[in-house]
Amino acid sequence: MRSTEETSSAQDRILQAGLSRFPQDGFEATTVRALAADADVSPGLVIHYFGSKQGLRQACDSYVVGQIRDMKSEAIATDSLDDPSTIAGGFQVAGPLMRYLGWSLSTGSDDAARLFDEMVEESARLTRMAIEAGALEPSTDPEARAAVLLSMQMGSLLMQEHVSRVLGVDLLSIEGVMRASRASLEIFTGAMFPPGQAEAMREALEIAIENTRKEGSDG
Repeated sequence: MRSTEETSSAQDRILQAGLSRFPQDGFEATTVRALAADADVSPGLVIHYFGSKQGLRQACDSYVVGQIRDMKSEAIATDSLDDPSTIAGGFQVAGPLMRYLGWSLSTGSDDAARLFDEMVEESARLTRMAIEAGALEPSTDPEARAAVLLSMQMGSLLMQEHVSRVLGVDLLSIEGVMRASRASLEIFTGAMFPPGQAEAMREALEIAIENTRKEGSDG
């Protein structure tokens, strides 16, 4: 009888094989036999643990969301979002997770839709957690902020090939993630605007929104 440690190790190897093989070959072209070979297990064991190739993909989706959730939750709970060691650790694991995410979301499948919806919900939860911890400012439209922020982050993954070509470095390598993170921080903190410009743009947007609502109600 297999020990608990052996079972866990085999399952993890199969999961890691899926995380690597699906983005590399695509779901349809990936075979259970190839996954088993990557994980150094029998094809029957892949089916035994995950039920099917589809079951493994769903497990990979859940694993990626869980890993991102755990890393961000811990950073928020320990007030270490700006800790260099936390940031460096995130760089080490971000590449493979993001590569899988980019592939999964690009497939246009029901699985991709479920994955995106789950990540929006998780993003909203983490945002509430960060607001309570004082790490983020509240939003006038939390649902929209969570969905738009996630779509912006995931959009770079879908454009990974082109962004990598322009930067001259793989976007999902450690160097690429560092460059993209620095640029994202500049954009999201408003550092690309002169002093006062971001606030002026925000006020103009609110006025435009209010005027549009009035015109709609008058019509």
